[in-house]
Amino acid sequence: MNKSDVMLLCVSPRHKGTSAMLLERIRVVTGGKLFFLPQKGNLDELVVSMQEAGTIIISGPCYINTYPARMLELLETASLTGKFSGQKLYGIINGGMPYIHTHQHGLICLQLFAEQNHLLWQGGFVLGVGAMLDGKPLEKHMNRRTVVPAFNKFIQNISEGIQSPDSLYIKAQSPPGKLTTRIFAKFLTFLVEKNLKKYGQDPEAPNYYLRKQDDGKQNGSR
Repeated sequence: MNKSDVMLLCVSPRHKGTSAMLLERIRVVTGGKLFFLPQKGNLDELVVSMQEAGTIIISGPCYINTYPARMLELLETASLTGKFSGQKLYGIINGGMPYIHTHQHGLICLQLFAEQNHLLWQGGFVLGVGAMLDGKPLEKHMNRRTVVPAFNKFIQNISEGIQSPDSLYIKAQSPPGKLTTRIFAKFLTFLVEKNLKKYGQDPEAPNYYLRKQDDGKQNGSR
């Protein structure tokens, strides 16, 4: 691997979050340049950087079953531009839920992008409960005993330029039981409500879109 040809792309709007932390962990071994996906403006320059790289590693959060919309916009822009020629592509996606299957669709999107645009899909890594780290070291993960060595192996695969199998991250993260799931769900709800209050929102207030829908029905019945 030519370290100068490695592009580490963080597609999270947070520059100090878990997505960026994982890329920094990789960069220690592989070298390369770290890029952040701009949340506004033209994406052409970033696409050119992707085309010029030998290895591309994309890391981002899972929003609703996949990466943020801005990331999908980047893939669409890159597809229209074309000009890829066998670049190796790896993906990382992390989310709040502890279930692997709720995040895997993001990697599938990257795989389809690679197959349709002359890139080499080299596999990826799904990190459940990644949001809980909030940018802290991977050693703070609730499944650190299995996740840390698995991710280190993922980095080794990147360094050697070989494909990384899905079984690597699947075996490292066992699905939690019902009791753990309930506790975890309540804790996540607490965090969401805390953030809503932080920005002046009332967690108990009716959903805005549901209110608009109800208003529409009432107006239509008059």
